[in-house]
Amino acid sequence: MMPPAAADETTASDPRKILDLTSISTAYTIGYILNHYREPSFRGIETETGLTRPEIVTLIFLYRLEGVSAAEICAFSGHLKANVSRAVIALSRKGLIRRTVDRGDQRRQLLYITDAGRGMHDRFMPALEARQSAMLACLNERERAQFDRLLRKLAAHVPDWARED
Repeated sequence: MMPPAAADETTASDPRKILDLTSISTAYTIGYILNHYREPSFRGIETETGLTRPEIVTLIFLYRLEGVSAAEICAFSGHLKANVSRAVIALSRKGLIRRTVDRGDQRRQLLYITDAGRGMHDRFMPALEARQSAMLACLNERERAQFDRLLRKLAAHVPDWARED
């Protein structure tokens, strides 16, 4: 374990310096980047649309992959089952998704995005895409491709190390 460092003038004026001081610098850096992307983006969508984060995540997921259960969205997103369940109920009430009973398993509901849900998704996605472009602006085309390959490699490795506690 690394001993705590005293904040000097450089560290105090640039809090990113903490990324170099922690023994979990990779995870901390990923979190730092993601927090600065996600927090302002999702706050804006929440304010503009009244959707919650689990609702936003559910719409993004269902926009590209329908006919899945809430449990599958949880497994992918890491959101708690209770939060996604509430999101599914709210999105259904708002007419943004529809639920059907799985013919193969009557206990399971399959989720589908509605035209109104697609419209809502199309309303908030440009802001997320613009923020992603701003985030990646410091990388050239080759670096972006390499970064994307490395991220996908890490993502493919998630099932090998990530376990639900």
